[in-house]
Amino acid sequence: MSPRATSEISSKIDAIVDEISDELIEIRRDLHRHPELGFEEVRTSGQIQKYLDNLGISYQTGYGKTGIAALINPEAAGRLVGIRGDIDALPITEESDLPFASENKGVMHACGHDAHTAIALGVATVLSRLSSDEAGRAMVLFQPAEEGLGGARAMLADGVFDQNKPDAMLGYHNWPLLDGGTVGWHPEVSFASSDPFDITVTGMSGHGAHPHLSVDPIVATSQLIAQLQSIVSREVAPLSSAVVTVGKIEGGTARNQIPDTVTLQGAIRTHSEDVRAATKEAINRIAEGVAIASRTKIDVAFLQGVGVVKSDPDILENVVGCARDVLGEDNVICLPQGSMGSEDFAEFSSRIPSAHLRIGSKAKDRKTMLHRSNFDLDEICIATAVRVIANAVVRLNAAK
Repeated sequence: MSPRATSEISSKIDAIVDEISDELIEIRRDLHRHPELGFEEVRTSGQIQKYLDNLGISYQTGYGKTGIAALINPEAAGRLVGIRGDIDALPITEESDLPFASENKGVMHACGHDAHTAIALGVATVLSRLSSDEAGRAMVLFQPAEEGLGGARAMLADGVFDQNKPDAMLGYHNWPLLDGGTVGWHPEVSFASSDPFDITVTGMSGHGAHPHLSVDPIVATSQLIAQLQSIVSREVAPLSSAVVTVGKIEGGTARNQIPDTVTLQGAIRTHSEDVRAATKEAINRIAEGVAIASRTKIDVAFLQGVGVVKSDPDILENVVGCARDVLGEDNVICLPQGSMGSEDFAEFSSRIPSAHLRIGSKAKDRKTMLHRSNFDLDEICIATAVRVIANAVVRLNAAK
């Protein structure tokens, strides 16, 4: 496709986005008012289906319970480009004073997945209004349960790619540290791996006045936590990235009793598979050592996590180049480092050449961040993302 033709399509995309922006914002606010937790997004899924029905876009439901896969121009020639938008909320009580604040007590869109859903619907709208020759083929995934519940894995297990597997995948996440109207990218790692772990430290209970007749799991636990923090400082290379966090401790019921057990919950995050494996090995080794030294029994269980999100260089080059054309050079920011947050988009990017962008969403009226109870975003991020991603789909298909 010639540069002139591409420019003409970009102008068409701009016109469509201008036309639908207000509607996409209303969709986002409706979803924000009615948030649903992972695998429970029944209303959310229903609203998405109504919107797709109005567009005349074909789709299939039931992937990961509430997930949806929509196909646009399925008969067109060339590669199939996938776009993933996540749809779930978090178990957080909203304290934002927004006029469209959550009406579902204890549940909140504190990570902006309401906007992500609106973006995915916007991209679907734009591509459906272009001709099949202009847009090419696309698959838009509306994914449930991104927040640590394995929604991407569930969609794959239900066969979302059995009949139509994308040749390239595009992912995105709003980013409150960047101004609205910008996008960010990183040439290597977008998001870290994340591996949750549970640890049980078992001793022998007894009276606090006679510790020598007991085996104290609380003392052993304190030694274990201190030693776990030495992994990053003393076993991971200083220029490598890793985090070991213990976020929950439970043990004991009385000030004068030594309990039988203490339980810990935590997670490790890394930017490379080698560091990921080495950190797991170190946790197991340290647990064995502390158990011997403290006469306790320590059991470590790693739960199913997600891998590192890395972009394919060729796909990323196309997407970043497209973003520069659409937004201008100054509004496309090469980030100094990848995030230590995790994203189960890794389930897709580990299987399919992919690119992932962070969409500037810094709120103008509050200081906030992802997963805070006062979270909100600059809604310009919706139109920004739709423009960039729709143009990227066109460019990727033109480069087939």
